[in-house]
Amino acid sequence: MNKNVPGITVPQDLIDELKAAGKEKALETGISIAARHIKMLKDEKICDGVHIMAIGMEDKVPMIMERAGLL
Repeated sequence: MNKNVPGITVPQDLIDELKAAGKEKALETGISIAARHIKMLKDEKICDGVHIMAIGMEDKVPMIMERAGLL
C-alpha cells in the first residue's frame, strides 16, 4: 500500500507483524491488528467512529467489531 496508494503510510512494525504471521495466519493477524487499532481509537477517544472497509470479506466485520469491544 505504501508504494501503490497515494497518501497511505503503513508503519513498518505492522508490515513486519503481518510478514511474520505468514500466509497461513495473515487473515487472523490482519483481523487482530484492525480490532486492536479500533479499540485503541475508542479507548483513547481519538475519533467518534471508524469506517471498516473489508472489501470481499465483509463477513469478517462482525468479528473485528466484537474483538474491538464494539458488540
